[in-house]
Amino acid sequence: MDAHDGGGTGAELPRAGARGQPTGPTAPSLSEDKKQFTRDRIRQAAMEVVARRGFDATVGDIAEVSGVSPRTIFRHYGTHDQLILATVKDMFEACGRGPVEGIPRSSRDLRGWLEGMAVTIHTRNAVIIGEAFWDIHAASHLASETLSEIADIRREARRRGVGYLATRAWKAAGGTGEPPEDLVMAFALNFSAFTTQALMVDFDQTPAQTGMLTAELLMMILRRSVETHCS
Repeated sequence: MDAHDGGGTGAELPRAGARGQPTGPTAPSLSEDKKQFTRDRIRQAAMEVVARRGFDATVGDIAEVSGVSPRTIFRHYGTHDQLILATVKDMFEACGRGPVEGIPRSSRDLRGWLEGMAVTIHTRNAVIIGEAFWDIHAASHLASETLSEIADIRREARRRGVGYLATRAWKAAGGTGEPPEDLVMAFALNFSAFTTQALMVDFDQTPAQTGMLTAELLMMILRRSVETHCS
């Protein structure tokens, strides 16, 4: 057995330096740890405030929630627009972060998987995106070049997320090949934050109720789509 094969574990042993000392990865310094801790506090506070106030959230608002001074926030982000842009990226990442606990595998329980995903997504739309929804979807019309990037970020996140959900459900329902375009559009419509907001604001539905309705509608559409395209 070679002395550097990690004993068959697949992990390489650190190589020795000039004086026989291991030269593995350098541990972060205390200053780096503190900087990352501060940045994490700003990011969490920014998502919370932007979800409540949209792009009208000020650096002062975020400073108050995070306990970090406005000057420190500007050192990390430079401008208010750059802070908002970074926060929207964090929001989309948080909305799509997984895995989601308690959701069965789609191949075994498609309805259960759809219900779990739909309730989770509509809840995240309401809680994580919140009031920022309106500004995010108007971002392409904003004068700031930095904020106009949000439209591209939103479009890419939506296409990637909807494509994943539609493809996985299509295959679990017995579909072959790529899911048909009308099915993908049905997933885009029913998982949209527009749907979340419209049913909450106009029909007093909770995100959980919207999620259950989404799953019921998509199950019917899936069955019809499989019968039409795979029979």
